[in-house]
Amino acid sequence: MIDERERAKMKAVPLCGERVIARLDSIGTQRLADLAGRDPWDMMHEINLQAGRPIWRAPTAVIALQNLIDAAEQEAAPPAQPTEAE
Repeated sequence: MIDERERAKMKAVPLCGERVIARLDSIGTQRLADLAGRDPWDMMHEINLQAGRPIWRAPTAVIALQNLIDAAEQEAAPPAQPTEAE
């Protein structure tokens, strides 16, 4: 189950609301970081398979998932180091 802290991080991502979080929860996602490196198309198909029917379709599903993947990868990236002015 996705805890409240992770839910808040996910809900801050464009196109991600409670329904999206419930769908991610259904496939075992527990943290935003779990989405780093995933393919949005594969995830959409996994969610549909878990539901037993097509409940999510492109393009909106793919865009929402890509937004979450991007947020997860940004969160995992080390902070940029300031460069010294020459």
